[in-house]
Parts: sequence; C-alpha cells; structure tokens
Amino acid sequence: MKTYKKILLILGVILLTIFVYAMGINYYVKYTVMDKIKTIDEVKDIDTIIVLGAKVYDDGRLSLMLKDRLDKTIEAYNELDIKTVVVSGDSEHKDYDETTKMKEYLINNGIPEEDIVVDVYGLSTYDSIYRLKNVYNIDKVVIITQNYHLYRSIYIANSLGIDAYGISASGENYFGQGARELREILARNKDFLTSLFNVKSKYLEKGN
Repeated sequence: MKTYKKILLILGVILLTIFVYAMGINYYVKYTVMDKIKTIDEVKDIDTIIVLGAKVYDDGRLSLMLKDRLDKTIEAYNELDIKTVVVSGDSEHKDYDETTKMKEYLINNGIPEEDIVVDVYGLSTYDSIYRLKNVYNIDKVVIITQNYHLYRSIYIANSLGIDAYGISASGENYFGQGARELREILARNKDFLTSLFNVKSKYLEKGN
C-alpha cells in the first residue's frame, strides 16, 4: 500500500511539473508579444499582410472564422499602403483547398489579383510563418487572424527573425471556442519548441 501511495505521489509531482511548465510557456509566449497586437490605425510602414487559413466547408463556403479574417484583411488593405497580401493555408490535397477560396473572396471584394500571393503549403501556423521567411523572403509583415491565435503567430514570426505585428479579426464568440483556447495552450508549447530549434517546414518551394 505504501508503494502504491508513493507511485501516486511521484505521478502527481510529475503531472504538476508538466502543468506548471506548460502554463509557464503559455504565459511567456503571450506576454512577450502582447504589445505587437495593433489596431489598423496603429500599423505603420508595413506593406505586406499574411492572412492565415481556416476551415472551408465541403460545399465551398468559408467558415465564419475565415470570413472574418478575410474581411479584416480587406479593411486593412483599403486603409493601409499594402502592396502584397499573402494567403496561406492548407491546399496540399485536391479535395481540400483553402487558398483558392481565400483568393477568390479577396478578388471578389476588390483586391487586385496581382497583389495576392498564394501559399498552398501553409499546412500549419508554423509552416505559414516559416515559409513566409524562408520561401517568400518576407521579413516584415502584419499577421491577420483571431486574437487568441495572434500570440502564437507573432511569437513564431519574431523567433524566426520576422518583424511582425498582428491585427485581430475576432468577431462574435465562435462555436467551440472554449475547446479551441485549450488546444491553443498546447500549440503554443509545441511551437515554442519548433521555433526554438528553427524546424524546417515540410515543403520549401513556392506553391502558387
């Protein structure tokens, strides 16, 4: 019985240590980039936007999160001196294509096609940012995504040597946001490590 209690105590200490570590990294990632989240009016001297992909439904409809990101991109494009909009998302497979729908939406809302760069290999947040620096040679950018996602995105960018700021596309409370926030804590921990070791993206060629 004493051995059983000792095992439980050791397991408890291990789990507590993991929890404290994970929450510490989560706080560190958020704290170090808080001042990099801006309103459109606060952004100066940056001419490139990257808008990160999100779910596209089987019938081609944009998810609300993705639509909000693109609408904020259009607003920023019209108010700032933007020369390039990078749409980065998962279009690796023929039966799922985020970036084509993103590009179509932007063109249909007044952004010239020649100002849009399509990155079809933005399979993850880290891939999108890594490729921005190492494939498209962009080192100064405004990232547009939801607020909870901006912390990690900006942190990755800054860690990889990109001068990055973020504009929040957050709208209403999205369905399942509570679970999404919890997953993001784990994602911040994962990308803290991938950024630390400068892990290469799976694809290193231009995908547009």
